[in-house]
Amino acid sequence: MKNIIYSTVLCLLCAISLPLRAALPDSVKVSTDPLGISVADKLSLVLNGYAQSVYQTSNIDGDVNDFQIQRVMLIGNAMVGKHLRAMVMLDVATSRADRRLHEYFLEWSACDALQVRVGQFKQPFMLENIYIPTILGVVNMTEGTRYMSGIAGDVLQGNMVGRDVGAMITGRAFRMKDHHHLLNYSLGVFNGAGLNQRDNNSAKDLIGMLQVFPYKNWQLTSSFIWGHGHALANSPYGDVMMGENYRRLRWSAGTEWKNKYFDLRSEFTLGWNRDVKSRAFYVEGWWHALPKLDVVLNYDYLCRNTALTKAERQLLPVHTMSHNTTVGLQYWLWRQCRIATQFVYGKRDVGIDTRQWITQFQFAF
Repeated sequence: MKNIIYSTVLCLLCAISLPLRAALPDSVKVSTDPLGISVADKLSLVLNGYAQSVYQTSNIDGDVNDFQIQRVMLIGNAMVGKHLRAMVMLDVATSRADRRLHEYFLEWSACDALQVRVGQFKQPFMLENIYIPTILGVVNMTEGTRYMSGIAGDVLQGNMVGRDVGAMITGRAFRMKDHHHLLNYSLGVFNGAGLNQRDNNSAKDLIGMLQVFPYKNWQLTSSFIWGHGHALANSPYGDVMMGENYRRLRWSAGTEWKNKYFDLRSEFTLGWNRDVKSRAFYVEGWWHALPKLDVVLNYDYLCRNTALTKAERQLLPVHTMSHNTTVGLQYWLWRQCRIATQFVYGKRDVGIDTRQWITQFQFAF
């Protein structure tokens, strides 16, 4: 543990000493400078991307002490005139060919209030799910969001990375005096099978999100999933067997508020896999202690089956309830380029409590 603490402190000191270009805190979390290319008349191409690697020590799945490449994403946006856009996102670091293509879609824009998107992309469910990883405070995302959004952790659905194939309408409406929009909405129909997969049942998932911005830096949000899954494994609770179709419902409510000194975000989520009810909650806060240095705090709770008593949960071979607490620092080198270090303590109802110290190195353009 001492070695990782020493290496983390050294990395932060080296980063702080670099002669970097100044960036305001808001610009750090909003944008990068993509490479724009004019290909032909009314046709342009914008290229950007990001890469994330980590050094971590943990007691999860045995003693871990290693460097890992999390992801290396390349993103291309092609604009044809004013109304048509195509986007492709590739993870060039993955060793699995079926995981390389993350997103591909065509989008036609009639106006600010109406865009139509067809292809593979993130489902409009939960704020933490739809945000790009470069602006999330928790390096590995909260456990509740991963489970509820189908990113990872639900054995019935598998690891679908929060993305699916489908069609969606989205837009923003009611422009206010300070030029922000009061409402953002998204509503889509998806296969429900996940990343780079054909539909595995005859049902479709209806997924939607509504965001209300009473003020420019404050939003209230709610989202839902109404669909049917096709079980890829047996449920640990015995209600769904591999190969069966089952009802899959999700609902979330959340809020986010930002100012010069603090960023706060919280979401509460309920879910049903057939008749098994799950519940998740997280709250995350950033304190902008210095122009480029943030203190990050996060608490994350997940219960995969709310009907079980403590004694019943402890008889199962896997944990059902977890509490995760994250404390960390992140230093912004420039825009979305940062070094983040954090300690994560996880309390489980089955098995040992987990401890992770993770340092992430992030580059984005």
